[in-house]
Amino acid sequence: MEDRHILTLLLKRAESAIDALAEKFGSRLHALATNILADPQDAEECVNDTYLALWNAIPPNRPDPLSGYVLRTGRNIALKRLRSNTARKRCTAYDLSLEELSGCIGTSDLQNTLDSRALGRAIDAFLDTLSKENRILFLRRYWFGDSIKTIAAQRHLTENTVSVRLSRIRGRLKDYLTQEGYL
Repeated sequence: MEDRHILTLLLKRAESAIDALAEKFGSRLHALATNILADPQDAEECVNDTYLALWNAIPPNRPDPLSGYVLRTGRNIALKRLRSNTARKRCTAYDLSLEELSGCIGTSDLQNTLDSRALGRAIDAFLDTLSKENRILFLRRYWFGDSIKTIAAQRHLTENTVSVRLSRIRGRLKDYLTQEGYL
């Protein structure tokens, strides 16, 4: 089903909109939440909370594109649950991917920095300078929280290749953020 049709269903408050969301985005939402939380039950609750949040937010919101809005909402709910569950304990693979980025961003409170809109715009601008393949690697690792092994399998690369490319991208990001005055 197309995004605009799902959006129309949500705007009409049709209960079938939830089924349509689950069919189109359910597996991606579940994978995203599982990568962040590493607990299937918590991930499932986050997916359901995402559907509820979308139901409550649309209307009045009319997101375009819908996929980005759905995934961002699910990611934010999973991150909120992670903060609640861990209370600053490092325990998931997602924490490890954020730790990799901490060397580029250079702060003791990485999560507050990641929430900064200005830094977000700078990272977006940096991503525009990357090739499509490198942008995919970066987003799969640091936005979706996929493991290097998973990324390598998806992109038909070796784990070493993915690891080296991510390391180089982080180095370029650090240089870019230094040049932009963030470090």
